[in-house]
Amino acid sequence: MIYLGADGGIPEVSKEEIIGRAEAVLKKCRLDNEVLVDIETVCDALRVNILPVADLFRCFHIDAFISADFRTIYVDEGEFRKSSPRYRFSVAHELGHFVLHRDYYPSGVSGLREWVDASCDLLSAWAENQANCFAGNLLVPEDKLIQILNNEFGGSFARNYWNASPAEFERIFARVGKKFMVSEQVILRRMQDIFPGVGRDIFYIVKNSWRSYVNKK
Repeated sequence: MIYLGADGGIPEVSKEEIIGRAEAVLKKCRLDNEVLVDIETVCDALRVNILPVADLFRCFHIDAFISADFRTIYVDEGEFRKSSPRYRFSVAHELGHFVLHRDYYPSGVSGLREWVDASCDLLSAWAENQANCFAGNLLVPEDKLIQILNNEFGGSFARNYWNASPAEFERIFARVGKKFMVSEQVILRRMQDIFPGVGRDIFYIVKNSWRSYVNKK
């Protein structure tokens, strides 16, 4: 499947290839053994600048976007100053576009509004999902997440997760999120990626309740 945009198409990229590209970036930055990925170090290694923009979200309803020359990621100044999990994921997402989509962006665009509009037109849900997958694997690598989850669940997440209540899951997500400096939602989505069946179970339990889940079964 290909999304046909103004300057051509964004090709299909397999999940395995996206994971491999994220792992290659971490290795290039010598961050492949770290739990907490320094996103500014990644940008420096890829020679991408980060530039805060006042009221970016308020004016354009976006947290970040990457410039037409792929040299600068513009981010909302408020999130930048807080160095928030939202800021970190937004930058990682834009780096996903840098790594995966450089050859498919429109050329000849000038000005903030024109570039934002052109980017939104071109970047289909297909490309956004690819960038989200890259960001998740960059900030929360599978091996590191499994190791931490196993520690949280008495040595084996897969065997012991049933013993946790919804409240315990939320506390664990918060603790694990802090280790990676991402939101609890990102941790939950990564769990769904890595453990598809288990992830769906946990998502339902946390969003509804243990009782409603048991009744559903």
